[in-house]
Amino acid sequence: MKKHILCFTIVVLFFTQVSKGQTFTMPLDTVFSYVSATGTASILDDITNISTKTININWKVSGTTFPPDWLTPAAFGICDNSICRYNSDDMQLWNDTTNKGKGFTTNPIQPDSTANFSLSMDLSLATSLGTYSVNITLADPASFSPFKTVTFILDKTPAGVSVIKSQDDITLYPNPANDNVNVFFNADSKVKNIAIYNIIGKVMAVYRVTANNSANLNVENIPSGIYFVRFLNSYGSVVATRKFTKQ
Repeated sequence: MKKHILCFTIVVLFFTQVSKGQTFTMPLDTVFSYVSATGTASILDDITNISTKTININWKVSGTTFPPDWLTPAAFGICDNSICRYNSDDMQLWNDTTNKGKGFTTNPIQPDSTANFSLSMDLSLATSLGTYSVNITLADPASFSPFKTVTFILDKTPAGVSVIKSQDDITLYPNPANDNVNVFFNADSKVKNIAIYNIIGKVMAVYRVTANNSANLNVENIPSGIYFVRFLNSYGSVVATRKFTKQ
């Protein structure tokens, strides 16, 4: 039996912006966790009351791409400051047949205080591999501010599929890749463009970076082979180079 090592990397994709009339904030709009082997994870995205009154937040799962073995009561759970709820028949965080989830309410959150909110996953018995997400909508029913959607993205890859993480904080996965390559990098590197070259130096694709620390590269139309990824700053200088295999 192979020995598995569990590794999680949390990466900020987008920062929360405060809307007029909003009574609460959360650190992240999108949270990514890479799971390199079977194991558990508790991924935090706490709720902070920024108003002058006590609030209760209504929340529910509004959509997910999780496979069935990620939706079992043993695998899928969400915790707030009231209780951790798991996807059992009586709680129904998400019903994959009806594409609906029940609504829940947090305990009161006092002004200028933070309450727990987290995704709780145990994939020790799950066999499905890949990148999947779950969307959760939250709202203060006593406020006129719009509801907020938080997305948790989990990637589980088999043993032998590597994630390249270097000293300059550049992460590239999956490798080998099929249709897409995800890259994360230090925002201080000021990457503006990403170019893919084949082994003889021909440019295969160029992508403009719109986020400050991440990008998704569509390589579906690139032939199978070995390629180099060059990260370029606003002056066109190469910040870093990485290699990946397209299957």
